[in-house]
Amino acid sequence: MGNSVQKILQGRGDKKRQGFRIKDALPFVFLFFTYLGLLLEFPTERTVLWFSVWTANTLLCSFFHFSRKTRQYALEFLFSLALLIAGAAQASGLPWLKILYFPFFLLLTIWYDRRVLFSLVVLVPFLDLNLFLKKGIEVQEVAFFLSLALTTGITQVLVKKIKRKAGYERNISRGAADNFAETGAEMFPEETVISRYLESMFRPDEEIQEVIGITKNTLVADSVHLFLNIDGNLRLRGSTEEAGGIIPSNKGIVPISFEEKKPALFLDIVEKKREVGYLKKEKIASLLAMPVLDGNFAFGVLVADSGRFQAFNSADLEILQTYANQIVRILQRERVYRQIQRSFSNLKVLNEESAKLLSSLKIEVIARNLIEGIYKIAPCAIVFCLSRGREFEIIGQQGLPSQEKQSFGLKGTLLDMAVKNSDPLYISDVRSYRSPILPFKTDAAGSLVILPMLYEKEVLGILTLISKETTAFSTSQIEFIKLLANQASTSIKNAKFHEEIEKLAITDGLTGLFNHRHFQEKLSQEFNRLGRFSDPLSLLLIDIDHFKKVNDTYGHPAGDAVLKKVAAIIRKTIRNIDVPARYGGEEFTLILPGTDSSGAMNMAERLRKAIMDANFSSEKESFTITVSTGISTNAQGGAEVKNKEQLIERADKALYEAKRTGRNRSVFWNERIEKAD
Repeated sequence: MGNSVQKILQGRGDKKRQGFRIKDALPFVFLFFTYLGLLLEFPTERTVLWFSVWTANTLLCSFFHFSRKTRQYALEFLFSLALLIAGAAQASGLPWLKILYFPFFLLLTIWYDRRVLFSLVVLVPFLDLNLFLKKGIEVQEVAFFLSLALTTGITQVLVKKIKRKAGYERNISRGAADNFAETGAEMFPEETVISRYLESMFRPDEEIQEVIGITKNTLVADSVHLFLNIDGNLRLRGSTEEAGGIIPSNKGIVPISFEEKKPALFLDIVEKKREVGYLKKEKIASLLAMPVLDGNFAFGVLVADSGRFQAFNSADLEILQTYANQIVRILQRERVYRQIQRSFSNLKVLNEESAKLLSSLKIEVIARNLIEGIYKIAPCAIVFCLSRGREFEIIGQQGLPSQEKQSFGLKGTLLDMAVKNSDPLYISDVRSYRSPILPFKTDAAGSLVILPMLYEKEVLGILTLISKETTAFSTSQIEFIKLLANQASTSIKNAKFHEEIEKLAITDGLTGLFNHRHFQEKLSQEFNRLGRFSDPLSLLLIDIDHFKKVNDTYGHPAGDAVLKKVAAIIRKTIRNIDVPARYGGEEFTLILPGTDSSGAMNMAERLRKAIMDANFSSEKESFTITVSTGISTNAQGGAEVKNKEQLIERADKALYEAKRTGRNRSVFWNERIEKAD
């Protein structure tokens, strides 16, 4: 609003009326009346009138904002959008809708500078002025707006760093390309520059497919596709659908999003009969489209679709933008790699070994491929250790005797020096060094190369090459080995990230046990196994007695602590082959493979007694809890279980019987319970 006010005030008293026009005041006037209506609670009492005025105001502000190259009236336009959130919260009677301010401001940090955002953050509390006048200033409201301001500030700093880093990387790649063009046929004009190029050696199709798969899981979409511009037409580069299941066309939402270089969010495709831009067997009700841009150049468009109505929201656009940026980096590296591959055909070995490092998401396989590749470049004794906190674990080695102990500390060794400095260490003659190389005995060494394997500033592991000869490694060999090590570092980080994602996908966030979905999958696997073997299978359903009373008496934090401790007791008590999970709320479940009814009862009683004997505490006092358990077995009392649903149903009925008969007990399912039910 500052821009318009300044112009109006500057124009007063000026005979020539410079800088002042009536139309310049229109956005401010409309905005004032819209805000006044909010204070008078029109969204609740005169809903249609207020939202009509808001619509007219927003259209006017957007026209003044976007129709000018200088993008004036930004604050008026953004404040009108913030009014919608406040008005919707007031009209619906749902104050929690104000949490939408957070994604709203996070998106704004991408397009607007800190001055506009700071002014808007200052104005947002005035949207609740009527509440402050009625109830006074409450602590939770102040905390809400302070956290909003802090989140916006932190996000803007991060976005600024990301943009700066992206611009720096583009400049580096362009500068390196110019340097390469000038050198012509010269083989090694600068080994460091060549190493920068070769770090991009990878398998783009696999990486793209992996990003597409992660995008689908993150957005909970039916399918995700990447269309690239090939000779002026969009062609399918990658998809989560089967080959041939997607046929692109030149009309519809996707081509328009690509041509206009703007994201698209459509939630009503079926009702409005919109053309999508590709053909698919299943119907599409919702669609997200995000152009894949390198500056102003459009590689293509990344699309997520779903057969569910209203499957996505505006926050999902930001997520899709993140994955589109990742694909841009892959395509950039692919483009540079092709140039290098044409010019340096004699790097075949390095190319092959780099490709192997990307062929697996298993750290052990990556380590083995790394050692094999290095041995082809520099035959010597090699050991690779992976960082495990303060210690390092041997993951792969060649040319050294096997060690009984696999984890070591590095204190007092040459490895420790390299890790602390986070720099490669090459010693052409190590015979004069008194410090041991490795934390275990090795044969006599002449020369040594130590490479800390870094991802950004994190030490993932350490690679050591030992030769009996002095000056055994050339500068060229070391550069090539660095390339392989750098590629391996990226692959190891991807493998760790993949492990974390898989763990998050199957783990309950509070208790650390498996979640309900993974429990269902594991139980299905066990039933499939029963088709081949005749082993018994038992299931326990465990419910905390009077858990609501715990929450009501001691508070929800104490209730969460109870759930965590019960989960810890379950983990400590069960066998390695057993599968514990949080079934939902205060209920837990336990799959017991190879366990008959007697073993299941023993396990249930062990858990029941361990939980009953445990002490739980809150801010008020200590207390104890009990659990009730329902037990079912696949072949119990001659009544064979036909499927997993029946096994769960029987355990649930047994649990109900345990509750009905007094709680704090373990009960088997039997036909009497079935008939009574």
